[in-house]
Amino acid sequence: MALTPCKSCKHKVDSSANVCPNCGVANPGVTAGHYLIGFIFLAGIIFFGVKMCSGGSDEEPKDAVAPVLDDAACKKNLKCWGEKFSISAAVYCKDPIAKLGKYSSRWTDGTFESKLSRLKWLDKDAGTITYIGDKIEFQNGFGAFQKHIYECDFDPEQNQVLSARARPGQLPD
Repeated sequence: MALTPCKSCKHKVDSSANVCPNCGVANPGVTAGHYLIGFIFLAGIIFFGVKMCSGGSDEEPKDAVAPVLDDAACKKNLKCWGEKFSISAAVYCKDPIAKLGKYSSRWTDGTFESKLSRLKWLDKDAGTITYIGDKIEFQNGFGAFQKHIYECDFDPEQNQVLSARARPGQLPD
C-alpha cells in the first residue's frame, strides 16, 4: 500500500483509493501528470498502429500518383477547374445567397461539409462555373424555415459572383 498526497487537499491517501477520505475528491492519487502520460502513451499507440496498418512506407508508388494538370488543361476539365476554386466560390457566394431570403436565412451544412456540392459550366470558354447546393433554409412570412436549392454563377479568375438565385427544394441524393 503506497501512500501519495491527495491531488486536492494533499492529505496522505492510498494510491489505489477511489475517493479521498479527507475531502471526498474522486481518484485522489491520480494527477494531471498521470493523465498526460496516459494521453501521450495512447497517442503513440494510435500513431504507430496507423503507421503499421498503412504499410509503413511514406512513399507512394509512382504509378499511383495522378498526373497534375496544368492550368490550361485544368480549365477544360469541369471537375478540376471547379474543385480548384471551390473554396473561393464558397467564400464569395455565401453572402449573396444568404441575402436572397426575404426575412432571414440559416445555413444547415456541417463544419467540414461543402455548401456547394455540385457544379456545371456556365460558360466553358470563359471558364465560369455555376456552383449548386441545398444547405440553406429561408424563413417565410409565418416564421417557418424552408429548404432551398441555390445556384451561384462564379468567375474563378476574377473571384467574382456573377449572379445568385434560389428556389424551394432539396437536391436528390
